[in-house]
Amino acid sequence: MKIRTLTSADAEAFQALHIEGVTNYPTAFLRSLGEVRDTSLDELARVLDSGKIMGAFAGKTLIGLAGLAQNGFASARHRAMIGPFYVSTASQGQGAAQALMDALVVKARQMGVLQLELYVWAKNPRAQRFYIRNGFEQVGRIPRSVIIDGEECDDLLMVRALDR
Repeated sequence: MKIRTLTSADAEAFQALHIEGVTNYPTAFLRSLGEVRDTSLDELARVLDSGKIMGAFAGKTLIGLAGLAQNGFASARHRAMIGPFYVSTASQGQGAAQALMDALVVKARQMGVLQLELYVWAKNPRAQRFYIRNGFEQVGRIPRSVIIDGEECDDLLMVRALDR
């Protein structure tokens, strides 16, 4: 398995994996399936060339993705948000998520980030356990974070300090 920063050359593979993720786990993403499908490859290429999204590869196949966005305000540049974070259903349980998380932590530290933050669906205990194993703790709950097909879904806010 190889982990690397995605580029514009990965736009089609990224879009396909993103569509799979939103189809299988709509509550895990802010964007709807329609929004993901309607995103042009040119727009995706620009996003990927920003260097904010990493990918896990099995051979030449993209099997996982993880975004890291540092806060842009001077007083909050010590914080970064993780997301999206997804590993293909067929590749789950094979270490890709851990490899992506490890790579995000290294990248965040290189950027001077002291605190990682993420949102996770309150009804996703598997993801919550993964994040807790990786040093995240729940610091809040956001009621009705998303509403999908009329269902109100709460998210948990989780934080990991990188300097403690």
